[in-house]
Amino acid sequence: MNYDHHYHAGNAADCVKHLALSLTLQTLIRKDSPLAYIETHAGAGRYALGVQGEHLQGVSRLWADRRSLPHAGAWLKIVSNENADGALRHYPGSPALAAALLRPTDRMVLCEEQPEVAARLRKAIGKRAHTSVVGEDGYRALFGQIPPPEKRGLVLIDPPFERRDEWERLADILIRAYQRWPQGVYLVWYPVKIRGTITRLWQALRGRLPAFACELLQMPEEGREQLFGSGLIVVNPPWGLREALAAALTELGPLLSAPQSGGLWSLRCQGWPGPAPKPPVRSNA
Repeated sequence: MNYDHHYHAGNAADCVKHLALSLTLQTLIRKDSPLAYIETHAGAGRYALGVQGEHLQGVSRLWADRRSLPHAGAWLKIVSNENADGALRHYPGSPALAAALLRPTDRMVLCEEQPEVAARLRKAIGKRAHTSVVGEDGYRALFGQIPPPEKRGLVLIDPPFERRDEWERLADILIRAYQRWPQGVYLVWYPVKIRGTITRLWQALRGRLPAFACELLQMPEEGREQLFGSGLIVVNPPWGLREALAAALTELGPLLSAPQSGGLWSLRCQGWPGPAPKPPVRSNA
């Protein structure tokens, strides 16, 4: 793979993904029991922003209003802490964001297959306790980590979508992971480019696991292949997360809409039930 997130850090897709990650972790840490955070495609952890880059269509559009966006407050506060002088020069990736939200006793497992990127990730995370960087394929490493001893936790799956079979592989991994650890929460990001591939993914998952999908489009879909927006699938969602995420994305939608769309944007949320509960085991005792 030749994907390097450095060129995309802080773009609109990151805003959607990291807002969802922030809201999900905030919900999970309300309970006192420890949890595990597992990331299959972690990246470098932190990124320097230049005078040019995709962040100009993403987090830079939110920067001036960062204190007046209540639903995005926790996430944008962490971004602000990375830029204490008020100038937007650095952007925390999902590992840094999770490290800022998790409690010291919560465990992090960050998977990054590319050695150079993994080295940058280790430097970005520093000496945080209960944290490990795994330098191998994130999907393979995932099944060595679940179910975790904490029994509670979140898996973030954010692949680069460079493989021809990425969508089919993603559906297979997600179904098998849920079967192995049904108590876990799974947050999956995907690009909204070709509706047919997304529809096939939804069809593969529908009825197999409890989940909802949420998409924020920065422009209307017009049938041609280009990035229209971002989608999220949340498996085994915590109570209230769907409503909180919809409210937050509604808040960000107008600010992230593409100039060529004339300010048009749209939000789509839909859920589907998982497998029927197993019947109770009868006892003759």
